[in-house]
Amino acid sequence: MFKDSYPVQWTGEQAVVTLPEHIDVSNAGQVREELLTLINRGAVTLIADMTATLSCDRAGANAVARAHKRAVVSGTQLRLVVTAEIVSRVFTIEGLDRLVSIYPSLEAAIARTPEEISPVPTLVRSPGGDGPAPPRRAARARRLRKGHRNELDAAVITPTVLRELIDALADGLALIDDEGTLALVNRTMNNMFGYEPGELIGRPVETLIPVGLRAAHRRHRAAYAQAPTARPMGARARLVGMRKDGATFPVEISLSPVPTATGQFTLAVIRDTTTAGQHDDLIHLAQAAAAEQAHNGLKLLDSVLGNLLKAGLSLQAAIDLSDGAAAQHITEALSRLDDAIHEIPYDVFGTRTGQSTTHPSPDGWQ
Repeated sequence: MFKDSYPVQWTGEQAVVTLPEHIDVSNAGQVREELLTLINRGAVTLIADMTATLSCDRAGANAVARAHKRAVVSGTQLRLVVTAEIVSRVFTIEGLDRLVSIYPSLEAAIARTPEEISPVPTLVRSPGGDGPAPPRRAARARRLRKGHRNELDAAVITPTVLRELIDALADGLALIDDEGTLALVNRTMNNMFGYEPGELIGRPVETLIPVGLRAAHRRHRAAYAQAPTARPMGARARLVGMRKDGATFPVEISLSPVPTATGQFTLAVIRDTTTAGQHDDLIHLAQAAAAEQAHNGLKLLDSVLGNLLKAGLSLQAAIDLSDGAAAQHITEALSRLDDAIHEIPYDVFGTRTGQSTTHPSPDGWQ
């Protein structure tokens, strides 16, 4: 069972959490964890009721900002109820008023109609590639919900459909925020590393890396954050992942920077290469067997040709000799041919013919 730090009222998939009178560095972490927990529990709409909140410092604003990042990738609509002027001023200074919807009363926040909500707006890019989607895209989404659907509008992907597509991927997928925290993972990722759904959310990405490599990975991650670039699959070798039970396995990882209105994210695609390594071993064995077979074939060809050549020379020499000497050369030639005949089935099939060849006498064929 979940134990909430602050009063929470659920109405269907909407959660209203009442935040404390003062939010500062002493309890900002607790506020952040409460908001993240409610998002992870599946709140479609999360209302942070700050009606009773008289003061909130920068740490509190950062806690709300972290919750907003998680809400964006989870498809949760985060709304704030702020009545104190000093709290509103802090949020304006920190830029939260440009990211999160702020209402003067709880009734106003609850009364907001679904038509005003555009699905995952800050992760949808404009055609130019930078910044949030233009207002006309939100209008198009509203037309969809009203039933005015045309061929172009049918291509709009809702958060639910997007989540289903992500979970259908054969590779693991993770979205990591600028602090190295896992903000989203797909079903394949959970299965690959042995975690239950939602268990990885909010954990540092180093959770998936062997303990001895975590410090080095933090340094690499910090360097990557300074100049994020796309890194294709297989660009680095000998990458290792660690499952929940501590078992390690080889992986390939591609990285793609994802700048959004809420900050910098990194999209990682992870592939378990354990089976691929086994396939490589089989390929190497097959190649080695083929090379050995080719080598043995050449040896057999050289031996047979050598025996045939010597047999031919013996027969040629017998032409001008007396009967006794000629018979000796013919016998030698036939012996060479007999060796060649027996050698072929032995080298090809690994067995002798099991039959003895009777050499004709010089007087004629038997």
